[in-house]
Amino acid sequence: MRLRIRVVLAWALWLVTFGCCAAGLLVTVAIVRPLTLSVLAEGAIYAFFFVLGSATIGLVLALRRPANPIGWLYGGAGLAWAYAIPLAPWVEQFSREHRPVPLVAQLVYIAGDWSWAPAITLGVTLPALLLPNGHLRSRRWRLVVVTSVTGIVLTSLAAPLIPGPLEKLGTDNPFGLAGPAGKVAAALTVVGVVLHWLSLPPAAVCVVLRFRSSRGVERQQMRWVAAGAAAAVGGLLLSLPNGLGIAPDWTAAIIFPALLCPPLAVAVAVLRYRLYDLDRVVSRTLTYGLVTVLLAAGYAVVVLGLGRLLGQDSSLVVAAATLGAVAAFAPLRRRVQGLVDRRFNRRRYDAARTVEHFAARLRDQVDLEALNRELLAVVDLTMQPTRTSLWLRGVS
Repeated sequence: MRLRIRVVLAWALWLVTFGCCAAGLLVTVAIVRPLTLSVLAEGAIYAFFFVLGSATIGLVLALRRPANPIGWLYGGAGLAWAYAIPLAPWVEQFSREHRPVPLVAQLVYIAGDWSWAPAITLGVTLPALLLPNGHLRSRRWRLVVVTSVTGIVLTSLAAPLIPGPLEKLGTDNPFGLAGPAGKVAAALTVVGVVLHWLSLPPAAVCVVLRFRSSRGVERQQMRWVAAGAAAAVGGLLLSLPNGLGIAPDWTAAIIFPALLCPPLAVAVAVLRYRLYDLDRVVSRTLTYGLVTVLLAAGYAVVVLGLGRLLGQDSSLVVAAATLGAVAAFAPLRRRVQGLVDRRFNRRRYDAARTVEHFAARLRDQVDLEALNRELLAVVDLTMQPTRTSLWLRGVS
């Protein structure tokens, strides 16, 4: 019965989050004018890669590892990002048209402006403290949990009660408290925000300490977490030029898939799914990234170079560049893969070369004693086991 209740709660949490995203899409289509493709694409990328992505990861972890609270935290983070989505386009459209916004919509919208605090706590701070088995490193880290939770409680309860104008709505906060009560709400909000941000650095330190002290399977789990964090940082750096106004608008969409990388890595770590394939994932990512850059550069050089000779709009140039890129893909990928393996995955590369050489010598080897010695030597060199033995079946 308890397991059934957990399953129902996990699905209910995901379905509510999905319902908020679907309702946001319907409200956007029905109300927002002018409705452009960029508006729909931006909302879809945000909802699919970020909100529903976090909620889905939380659902999978809650179903597969119900005793681990990380899945439930990710599910709660997805809901925290999603609950204001249905009313956001409605309120913004009414504000642009200078029409009065219903009181309930204003309340949800005001609370949604501060939803980042519980979402970050549930999706970043607390999972970082509980990685990878759902338990704190020691009781001393309870102080960080209390600080983080206190911060989001104070922020969520006090922020909607701060008096003053609401810039996005163009009106005063209808729920703001006048006099000393409003000042107390503002002070509590400041305290909550400070506590919230003060809990993030210790959470990051906790991850570093876990990684340094981890061994065996836990080491592989923390390596996945580190890889997810690195991918997120890389995505944020790629989207930074857009924030500075020196890159196209579409580059801002990189941030949402990038922010989903840490939860995905945590899911792999918690589920212990293909933990030892991280080196292969990194190797293939680097390989295909470099191949894409090289082919794109070669394609651009061919198109621009031959285009000046044969004409800028010559279809012959485009066809030649396309065929050249297709023909160069396979050999270029093999060459780049070998370079990447030799540079970043040397141990696997050396093991593969050793096995290849042994397979070549095996065709000409007829002495069983020599075969026994060579086989055990290859196994010891590539796999490094603690013990090795060889059993040969007799043929009568």
